[in-house]
Amino acid sequence: MPKKFTAAQRAYIKKHTTYHEPGPDETDDELNIVPFLDIVVNLIMFLLMSISSVAFYAQVEASLPSYSRGGVGSRPPDDEKPLNLNLTVVENGFILAGSGGKLAPGCQDTASGSVITVPRTGNAYDLPALRTCASRVKAEFPDEVKITVSADPLIEYQFLVQAMDAVREDDEGETLFDEVLLSAGVR
Repeated sequence: MPKKFTAAQRAYIKKHTTYHEPGPDETDDELNIVPFLDIVVNLIMFLLMSISSVAFYAQVEASLPSYSRGGVGSRPPDDEKPLNLNLTVVENGFILAGSGGKLAPGCQDTASGSVITVPRTGNAYDLPALRTCASRVKAEFPDEVKITVSADPLIEYQFLVQAMDAVREDDEGETLFDEVLLSAGVR
């Protein structure tokens, strides 16, 4: 009499002898990347939408200076050079310079070389002296409204902001240099 198989043996034989139709990913030795591409396309769409909405709110309006003969935005005459006033915040104090040179301490005349216009007093920057110096420059050049502020990279941001505020208005609240431009740090 033939020997009967147990239930576990019959399941093993059935499992290993039945034919199943291979799927599309099993017929070739290639990886099916369609689901991956679906995810990538969805991510790209999401990123594009988020970038466009951020760019819409983060626009900075700027215009280039125009050049025309005579009229608004024209070049200054050759005998009238622009001041190009620069304020540099360094560890030892403030350096105030223009197209004519660096201002000497006291802000009365110019000096050459390594000059600190408004030296630091102790551990603090002398902001009232900087404001006084900026007032003297404004009295000499009443039409000037721009100043470029830069700082040594090691200077704390709060001192840069304090210097910017000091050259915007004098002690009486009169406007000194209301167009404050930031420049790259110096070293």
